[in-house]
Amino acid sequence: MKTKKRHEYLLFLLPIIVLLSLSLLNMEGATYISKLYSSNFEKQALWILIGSLVMFVIYKIDLSLLLKSSTIFYILGCISLVLVLFFGKNVNGANSWFKVGQFSFQPSELFKFFYILFLANIIGKDKKGGFKLFLKILFYTFIPCMLIFLEPDTGVVLMYLLMMFGILVASKVKKRHITFMFVTGIVLLSGFVALYFLKSDLFISLFGTSFFYRMDRLLSFKNASSYQLSNALIGIGASGPFGFGLRHSKIYIPEVTTDFVFALTICNFGFIVGIFVVLIYTFILYMLHRQIGKTKKQIHKCILSSIFYMMLFQVGEHILMNIGLTPITGITLPFLSYGGSSLLSYFMLFGLILNIMSKEKRKI
Repeated sequence: MKTKKRHEYLLFLLPIIVLLSLSLLNMEGATYISKLYSSNFEKQALWILIGSLVMFVIYKIDLSLLLKSSTIFYILGCISLVLVLFFGKNVNGANSWFKVGQFSFQPSELFKFFYILFLANIIGKDKKGGFKLFLKILFYTFIPCMLIFLEPDTGVVLMYLLMMFGILVASKVKKRHITFMFVTGIVLLSGFVALYFLKSDLFISLFGTSFFYRMDRLLSFKNASSYQLSNALIGIGASGPFGFGLRHSKIYIPEVTTDFVFALTICNFGFIVGIFVVLIYTFILYMLHRQIGKTKKQIHKCILSSIFYMMLFQVGEHILMNIGLTPITGITLPFLSYGGSSLLSYFMLFGLILNIMSKEKRKI
């Protein structure tokens, strides 16, 4: 039984180790694009070490203790999202970061972990799964989403909505409530987009000029008018099956180690490795989906389902926006993109996955 258990853990961890190895190689390759990335390799290696330790601690800690303390962390998380609006460091027009010495961290990324636990804890205490629970989940999601939207960080807001969807799907909430929410969301979004395209003056008077330009930048992928996207497409198109190699100069792509790391991977290693990366993420998502099906306890299903839908969206959106098929939302690629906050958040979430796997195994 122990051998089988270790085998399943390895099936989760080995693909992550491959992605982290590629990430470090990408950081080395990025130094030949710009001196801006000269210290990324060392910092990424440090975050990988810290993240691995955090993942191990979360894997070993009693899950019930995490659930019990989730309320206080949810409150502290919301406070941090308020504080970052006033005291955060402005990066690319968004007040999303706290700067501490040489390091910066993004509270909205780290808050994902506690948000999932908090909602899972609420669902675990609810015996009926009625409309009241549905409204609670919507309300406790609305608070962080609104604060993150004000930063502004549309990509992260979408991830929170996907996490909420995953929790709702796995909970006792009636499917008709979820269907109603989904249809209402589609109608409102359609009206919002129609107003932007058809009545731009009214859109600006209602939402302001800054938000109009946010929408304009978001939708610039339609005609590849984004300098960032144009350079990414040129780099991908010129890479060929084996890429330019790590230590060769490549076209400059803004935010190439974070928002456009998939394009960087292809520039460094070529289309073959790009396809390999897609297959790795497909395998991780398959393993996670399989674990959801095997999980017995509903509160565990809610946690795993939330992570699955968020990661499915994040991986898909990042790859597709790198090749110009979806809007540029600034979403990173898990375990491959540079950055302490996004990397650490996924280490925390995968520590949670391993913790749940361990608990489910003990029941069998």
